[in-house]
Amino acid sequence: MSHAPILQDNPDTQTKQVKEKHYNRWAILFTVAVMSFMSTLDSSIINVALPLMQQALSVDGTAIQLVSSAYLISLCMTVLVFGRLGDIFGKVRFFQFGVALFTVGSLLCGLSTTFPMLVISRVLQGVGGSSALATNMGIVTEIFPASERGRALGIVSTFISLGLMCGPVLGGVLIAYFPWEAIFLINVPIGVIAFGAGVMTLPRDTAYVSSERPRFDVLGTLVFIPALFCLYMVISSGAAMPMPLMLSVLGAGLALFVLCIVVERRADMPLVRVSLFRNSVFTANVVTMLLVFCGVGATEYLIPFFLQNACEYPSDIAGILLTAIPIAMAVLGPISGAVADRVGSTKPCLIGLAIYAVGIICVAFLPVNAGVVQIYLTIAFMSVGSGLFQSPNNSLVMGAVEENDLGFAGSLVSLIRNMGMSLGVSGGTALLYGHMSYLAQRPISSYVPDRPELFEAGFSFALVIIAVGVALGFILTVLGAYLRRRQRQDAMKSMSVEHV
Repeated sequence: MSHAPILQDNPDTQTKQVKEKHYNRWAILFTVAVMSFMSTLDSSIINVALPLMQQALSVDGTAIQLVSSAYLISLCMTVLVFGRLGDIFGKVRFFQFGVALFTVGSLLCGLSTTFPMLVISRVLQGVGGSSALATNMGIVTEIFPASERGRALGIVSTFISLGLMCGPVLGGVLIAYFPWEAIFLINVPIGVIAFGAGVMTLPRDTAYVSSERPRFDVLGTLVFIPALFCLYMVISSGAAMPMPLMLSVLGAGLALFVLCIVVERRADMPLVRVSLFRNSVFTANVVTMLLVFCGVGATEYLIPFFLQNACEYPSDIAGILLTAIPIAMAVLGPISGAVADRVGSTKPCLIGLAIYAVGIICVAFLPVNAGVVQIYLTIAFMSVGSGLFQSPNNSLVMGAVEENDLGFAGSLVSLIRNMGMSLGVSGGTALLYGHMSYLAQRPISSYVPDRPELFEAGFSFALVIIAVGVALGFILTVLGAYLRRRQRQDAMKSMSVEHV
């Protein structure tokens, strides 16, 4: 399905006209990829610097976590809002707004001398990153033809994955030689360059030729944001909450989500395009994406504990072993996209899911005395699967919607990615320590040095469950391919009947 803007002669219809037809697609892709890298980098680069920041700002360990969570929460809360605003007012406009706000927020973070100022600046960073991430894939999908779209989305996905994985490494290098403020200030020149490159390379937003611009769904937004906030708090911090509070927040979130569905189904131009989820192809691939990113979050969180606690590798060796993940993704992302452009997205997506599920099982049963080569190759094999999956899956999701829903679909991809990884971290932790507690017949919430077999069993159990979730995604992708084929057949029959 082509997503190129369609020119219509009737000025009364709500259509758009392309102001520019000539542009360098690959220059646009580079601009989008750089900002996507920066936005996701800042969700992971902060963790390694938190101890130094805690000491410098004189706050306790609980409070300093706000520096990390403020960015992620503000990003998740607003990403669908900016996706819809991009659909209405122009994706490029809000992408550039995101770059500018993210850069200003980074500068303010680097200049912060008090804890409240730093948290507020992180919120600004998160909102800016949200605006950029909500519109990046929509821009790429509009600019690139279907024959090149998979490779382009694969490159964007690679930069996003690299941002998530390179954060701890880059952050560790920076704080080893510079004050902690450097992890924020390094974004400023890059942000200025990205904004300038956007001015020169990005096409102008299309303009509505009708007198009536689509309205923004204010009521839906006011219901959706607190609903998502409650859900995110349960996912990310539910284990640390007292049970009555956790159940209250969960109940409030579910009630607000039900209300949101009611409101959005009645809205003329809803923020959350509930009707899209009636498209079984779209829904199957979105759910698969959620399952895979749960796996990504769980494995990337649990494997370092396995390497340092069970295998007793020092942190520097563990960090080197973990580079297998971004390297595999960086290599396989563009390749899988190019392959998807030639043979379709379903086959590479299924191959990636199969490899990822098997790879997780292989990591789950790694012996603690395995050598660094065996561990590195096993982690790399697992990551090959996720690298093969992401670009074709993005193409399936983005290709299942019409042009006026690209902003929502792109922002939903960003939301699913972050929520899936958060759910993977909390779910993987619960599976690990829950199984350890079951075997020990007592509550356990950390590694037990005199009983390493507990951790090994819990680690294997948690990853096997995660692999089952990925296998379920394989089944959903097969189902989505079958349903898409049926849709095409029905459309062809309908056209034949109309022709007769």
